[in-house]
Amino acid sequence: MEELTDRCARFKLSVKEDVEVAIHAPLIEDGPVLIGKFCTKRRINMELAVRVLRSVWRAKHSFEASDLGENKVMFLFQSKDDMERVLLLSPSAFDKYLLLLHKLVRGEAVKDIKFDRSPFWIQIHGLPTMCQTKEVGMSIGATLGEVEKVDANEKGFCLGSYLRIRVNLDVSMPLCRGRKVRLGGYGAKWVDFRYRGSQYFVICAERSTMMNGIV
Repeated sequence: MEELTDRCARFKLSVKEDVEVAIHAPLIEDGPVLIGKFCTKRRINMELAVRVLRSVWRAKHSFEASDLGENKVMFLFQSKDDMERVLLLSPSAFDKYLLLLHKLVRGEAVKDIKFDRSPFWIQIHGLPTMCQTKEVGMSIGATLGEVEKVDANEKGFCLGSYLRIRVNLDVSMPLCRGRKVRLGGYGAKWVDFRYRGSQYFVICAERSTMMNGIV
């Protein structure tokens, strides 16, 4: 190993290899492009997967899909509104496998995308009704990941049967079943998490992660 390191250290570019080529990024805004990856080692039938996703996403305008290999796919939308709507609907799945989506921005290369995060709508069950507030949702959600939204009214309350939050999660970790919350002088109370998605287990084979409890 040391010998290989020494040889690499002595490696030098040839005159031709050392020539820099100036390239210019397009002067347009970031295009409506999503890069997706299915969380499975099994080879996905991409043609069938795209056909299913078209019916699920129901984009107002058509979009193109290109198979990038390794269960990765590029979605090129005609409309940014369609792209943003698909992101809002995520996570998506095909054949019981989670589809991770990444919004491609200028200067990014597909090979550098980690595909380790995905947003989820999470229902928090068991809170006292008057504690179902935006502030509480932000506090609980911050222990899980980056909170994108709390489903509350203009006064900051959610008076339904549960509080709903949208959190960007690290999908390399198992999903949490709930949290202990302390309600002032009333002591600690357990609240359950229920994840919006499909009614089956989603197995991320590459990361040996089982994401269960998704409803």
